[in-house]
Amino acid sequence: MRVKRFTGENVAETVGKVKKDLGPEAIILQTRQYREGGFLGFFGKIKVEIMAAIEERSRPLPGPVPEAYTAESRRVPTPAESRRAPTPAESRRAPTPAESQSAPAPAAAQHTPAPAARPERAPEDPGVGNAHTDVSAVLTELRQTQTLVSDMSRQMESLRQMSSIWPQALQGWAEGLRRRGIGEALTMRLLRRVQGQLPEEQWSDRSLVWSAIRENVSRLCNPTARIVPGMRAPLVVALVGPTGVGKTTTIGKLAAGFSLVDKRRVALVTVDTYRVAAVEQLKTFAGIIGVPMDVAMTPTELRGTLNRYADKEIIFIDTAGRSPLHDAHMSELRAFLEQAKPDLTLLVLSATTQTVDQLQVFQRFKSFATHLVLTKLDETSRAGSLLNILEQTTLPTAYLTTGQNVPDDIEAADAGRLADYVLGEEDMYA
Repeated sequence: MRVKRFTGENVAETVGKVKKDLGPEAIILQTRQYREGGFLGFFGKIKVEIMAAIEERSRPLPGPVPEAYTAESRRVPTPAESRRAPTPAESRRAPTPAESQSAPAPAAAQHTPAPAARPERAPEDPGVGNAHTDVSAVLTELRQTQTLVSDMSRQMESLRQMSSIWPQALQGWAEGLRRRGIGEALTMRLLRRVQGQLPEEQWSDRSLVWSAIRENVSRLCNPTARIVPGMRAPLVVALVGPTGVGKTTTIGKLAAGFSLVDKRRVALVTVDTYRVAAVEQLKTFAGIIGVPMDVAMTPTELRGTLNRYADKEIIFIDTAGRSPLHDAHMSELRAFLEQAKPDLTLLVLSATTQTVDQLQVFQRFKSFATHLVLTKLDETSRAGSLLNILEQTTLPTAYLTTGQNVPDDIEAADAGRLADYVLGEEDMYA
């Protein structure tokens, strides 16, 4: 098999080179799109590379080919043709290679008598068996080739869509948004808005395009709303979410901020009795900032604990991390929240969680939530994945966290600031 690599400006041109060099029977093995030139992987020229192959058939031995050795002579006769007597023209036909090997050698080179009618071949005739084997092998190869061609057609269609959906000036921006974790559909909507906002001659102006993208991302990052204790006390705030997103650390930061900075009367309650470390961690926070802390083992006990803290301005409730896939865990969380009747329920989402898992968590917890808290923004270069959720909800984002330091690494959410985390604070496309 002969394998060769071809490159071109687009799929059609490259496929044309394949057919011209290897012929229409060539099989496409692999296609890929890559960028040539540019700066730091951006704004280069998009090219297409195709790897193709052709089966090299064995060449005939040198020497003249008998005129009678045609496709007709190589055809396997049907049983009816085998039984009938040969015509005069067939009598003069030159024997095939198979016949030459099986027939006895003639007594003289000249005046060979006309052959008698050939007897019908028995089923065990190796010639017939070989023919069936060859046909079966050819059919198998054809099926494999059809499957491969079908797969490659889908790949080439995908390449055509990727290369044609955006003008050259916006192609780098599309790739950059995807690298930040923003989904394909949302990337498309963002750039379509940019195309509608800017005239075509400005699409190559990186500064203008960057500003337009950031403006549209900022809109998706709204609304935002921080916790504001009112005249009615106490304000009960519960934090919910899956395991490992940083709920306990976030509660420590919020309690420290409201107690030490805003001088509010704060109390802490945890119902996370599954993790001893979580209880000890919250006790440590409470001891450092000088606020009371209790553990509630049951929903009924939680209600009684909240009643004891009626003199406080804010009560934070730390719930156990719950798997959105576990219905029993979600029912247990619901029972605690029904007893607590929190004024605000903050759903904590981590920027380091995969997009598909973020969306699943959001769908399962959104019936409880009134606000969002986005954590671990300092631990990922793909914070754009959070934008896929922000686009789907009207829940306000309350806080952003960027580290483990208490109470420093937390800030009230702001649409412009959140857009910086989503896109990267520096102009990554310049």
